Amino acid sequence: MNLEGCYCECVVKRRGTMGGAFCKAGLLALTTLLAIIGLVVNWLLLLAFAAAYLTYWLWPRFQVTYEYVFCDGQLDFDKILGGEGRKHIYRIDLEHVEMIAPQNSHSLDSYTYRNLPSRDFTSLIEDEGHKVYAIVHNMDKGQEIIRFEPDEKMLALMKSKAPRKIVEF
Repeated sequence: MNLEGCYCECVVKRRGTMGGAFCKAGLLALTTLLAIIGLVVNWLLLLAFAAAYLTYWLWPRFQVTYEYVFCDGQLDFDKILGGEGRKHIYRIDLEHVEMIAPQNSHSLDSYTYRNLPSRDFTSLIEDEGHKVYAIVHNMDKGQEIIRFEPDEKMLALMKSKAPRKIVEF
């Protein structure tokens, strides 16, 4: 069976944030400071090892990649931390989607001012090459907006599955 016509995946690497850079610098500074002081006060060396382990454990969590998988009307969002651990975060069905449109489209104006809850699965890079789309998703508790960066193939597959729900530029 050929799945080429109903399956598509797209990978987006998230840009590091300023908060993440400060956390990394703080972890390195804390570990270094505890190691230097630990040479004088021996029991602080144990804290230095604990801080080093914490830094080793937290470091990959600052490198986030999102993977979108569209298969037969369902869109899955996975999060990959440090290029290693994959975690499934969210799944939506196109039947529960009201609209998929570019983020700056006037079709989304009526939803923008309602302060709907949102989820952001984008790269956080704002330039011409990164086209951010918004999904208006109907949930049991109301609506939410999901931001993501699909490629052209994924948009074409979603349009073939639900042509009236996709708004293009």
